[in-house]
Amino acid sequence: MSATELAVAIDRCAALSMRLHMIGDRTIERDLGLTVARRRGLVCLASTKVPGALFTRALGFGTFAPATQRVVDEALRHYEALGLPTRFEFLHPAIGRGAQRLLERNGFHGEDGEYQVHVLEPRRPPRVRDVAGLRVERVPQRRALWYARLASAGFESKGRIGRVFERGWTRQLRAGRHAVAFVGHAGRSPAATGVLVISRPAGGLYSGSVMPSLRGLGFQNEMIRARVRYGYERGLRLFYAMTDPESPSARNLRDEGFRTRFEARRYVRDATTLSF
Repeated sequence: MSATELAVAIDRCAALSMRLHMIGDRTIERDLGLTVARRRGLVCLASTKVPGALFTRALGFGTFAPATQRVVDEALRHYEALGLPTRFEFLHPAIGRGAQRLLERNGFHGEDGEYQVHVLEPRRPPRVRDVAGLRVERVPQRRALWYARLASAGFESKGRIGRVFERGWTRQLRAGRHAVAFVGHAGRSPAATGVLVISRPAGGLYSGSVMPSLRGLGFQNEMIRARVRYGYERGLRLFYAMTDPESPSARNLRDEGFRTRFEARRYVRDATTLSF
């Protein structure tokens, strides 16, 4: 695939993953002011209660939505109505300098918090390796809540944001439509987690964690391989994962053949500067 085709597929899958987390639990939607809207092709995530970029950003700029003035204007109107800053997230360098200049002309500026997007286009499935006796199994739909709580423990995730993702994984795994979860067991104890989110042609690796007391044993590498094997056997030939820059997770992905192809960047314009 070309860089543009890769970026489109990854953006679509990432947007789907966020929408499935944010929408589906009316109590959480109300408590955190969560909405997901389509505006001229963009997927506009928003939270009126949680500050920052996690739940408030427009996805698809320059990939599955055009990078045009009309799209920028529509996003500005949407977020202005919510009383929120307008924030675009896009994949560099797939989205060229012209799109960034368009945002700059409209008063946007770069925001901290960039992360790396790692891509694998395998020609064969990864081999199974014996990693300190780790046994990897697919999680059945009926154990969705158990998995979601285990993943929260692996990430040491708490509070209202942790609740969004815990309940989001529970809904998605119970539905069995887009997300498939795996757990690695060390002996009789659960040791590692991982989810594959499928939006063809892409498979996104999410929720990769290892229990704090078992880190550094190579468990996450086998969890990466298990998800790629599962997707490959079902016809997927594009996999991606997102990490903090040069983190242990990034190194694990590179060890398994992933290449760092993109950098997710954000440009933001504060709500107080709007002038419609």
